[in-house]
Amino acid sequence: MDISAVSNSLLQQIGNSATQTGDAVSVSLMRKAMDIQSAQATQLIESVAKSMPDPGTRLGSNIDIKA
Repeated sequence: MDISAVSNSLLQQIGNSATQTGDAVSVSLMRKAMDIQSAQATQLIESVAKSMPDPGTRLGSNIDIKA
């Protein structure tokens, strides 16, 4: 097939369309990855918060009276 008869502007439009589609796919994948990271970070923070003791129950329970 001879593509020499195809105009340069048409080839440029096809190339730009492919680039825009590729960019859209990249942005979509990046957004999905960031959503996953956000969910994992939230889950990690919640698990740390659950493992921490309640500060109100331990505060003031021991008094050092040695002089």
